[in-house]
Amino acid sequence: MSESRADLSLAAALRLLAPLVTLLLREGVTYPRFANALKKTFLEAATGVLEASATRVNDSSISTLTGIHRKDVREWRAVGQPRPPAKTFGAVMEVFTRWANDPDYCDEHGQPRVLERSGGAGTFEALAAAASNDVHPHTLLRELIRLGVARPVEAEPGASADRISLCAQAFVPSQGSAEMLQLFSDNVGDHLAAAVHNLSESGTQMLEQSIFADQLSPESVAALSALARQIWLKAFHEFVPEATALSDRDQGQPGADRRLRVGMYFYHGPDAKS
Repeated sequence: MSESRADLSLAAALRLLAPLVTLLLREGVTYPRFANALKKTFLEAATGVLEASATRVNDSSISTLTGIHRKDVREWRAVGQPRPPAKTFGAVMEVFTRWANDPDYCDEHGQPRVLERSGGAGTFEALAAAASNDVHPHTLLRELIRLGVARPVEAEPGASADRISLCAQAFVPSQGSAEMLQLFSDNVGDHLAAAVHNLSESGTQMLEQSIFADQLSPESVAALSALARQIWLKAFHEFVPEATALSDRDQGQPGADRRLRVGMYFYHGPDAKS
């Protein structure tokens, strides 16, 4: 008897969940706690699925789709889904990205310059203002320093005592587990969303490809890891200026309500047969 599409989808989802379950167990999240939290995720997703299929959204339709008791659905809908509070994290990432790529903030070799904290064009204050109108430059600077992505620079003879440098090629906070977990959920979540979209068999397929190789020595893996990082840095520095220019152009325009994420990953581990 052949497996149904639902059976195949569930099996695929369980394979995807295996690394996530490892993370949860390592951080002390038990199965009952996860299962209880997952109920809310099912309820939130059900609304979008029903709306996409032009089905009326009510307690009955949500309960039928999810298998969750109508009492629980009614309680969840009564509470409502409050909008999450605004965070500075996105603005902090944009400051980093602009600083690492914008010619106004890089030297002749394309490396991020040490910036004066305040003043006119080319200062950190101007950079922060270009990245966000909602978060004060001082707040953004404090976050960059807290995360270990930027640092104050000791004054040289004749130089301002209030200068800031970028101290990382990639946005990987050295402090702040909450920020690292947000990066994890944002990046992996959008990657998974692209793959799910491609399985829907409707609309234009999104880019979601990978390269696989096995029977490699640790030395070969290290060489390919270094190559992958080089390729990513080249793509990063080519893509960001165009994305920044288009974002600045489109900001505030009618219909400018889309977002995107482009990423790359490299994983290595033992062969499945090992």
